[in-house]
Amino acid sequence: MTIEFHTPYGKVDEKLINSIRSDVLEFSHINKKISRAEIMLKEDLGIIHGENKVCEIRLSVYNDDLFVRRSTENFEKSSREVIKELKRLVRQQVKNKNEPPDYLLSTVKI
Repeated sequence: MTIEFHTPYGKVDEKLINSIRSDVLEFSHINKKISRAEIMLKEDLGIIHGENKVCEIRLSVYNDDLFVRRSTENFEKSSREVIKELKRLVRQQVKNKNEPPDYLLSTVKI
């Protein structure tokens, strides 16, 4: 899995980046088909004070993209919320792929 970090508006603590990286790597243990993760840590310049620290993560699965965005007062809290939601979505996606389809089609040749 390829993991890309984007931090356009300043430096982010290396400890936080390593923590996010290890959490994202856990997703590949849940779903082996995840090929890419893009993590964006930025400040929302439209909001001066308060919840302006944004974390966005996009996971690329072979035929799907999972995207979650959260904005809180610091990057650590934003990333925890995003990872929690993505973990739920990845597990749900794996569960749905393992279930039989809602309906079956069959054709009979006469």
